[in-house]
Amino acid sequence: MKAETVIKTLLESAAPVVQIAGQRIYLDARPEADPLPAVVFELISNRHDQPAFPGMGSELSTARIQVNCLARTAEEAVALRDAVRAACHVQSGVIGGVSVMANLADISGPDSYDPLVDIYTKPIDFILRYLR
Repeated sequence: MKAETVIKTLLESAAPVVQIAGQRIYLDARPEADPLPAVVFELISNRHDQPAFPGMGSELSTARIQVNCLARTAEEAVALRDAVRAACHVQSGVIGGVSVMANLADISGPDSYDPLVDIYTKPIDFILRYLR
């Protein structure tokens, strides 16, 4: 849960994200009854590379996290994705108690619209290098 903790900490501490999504920042799934806009993030992959400091018990890891920005309009979903990118891109240091070497935006998309539930989704992926 270290990678997820980093992203959640960055999102919850970013005023522009909170201004748009409020406290509706979720891991893996959004409660169906909760209003939009909202952010749902999920761990896509987590690779444990090698011991960062042999003999010290630290392991360097690389995680891919997808952050899905959900809204009723495409414009609001894009604004939320822009706020998420600003909050999470080029971050390092101790974040949420985790030693982060770098958190960098990777790819955006594919964007989607689900007419059955009237939700626009604008995803963005981040690559997170951290000590496990």
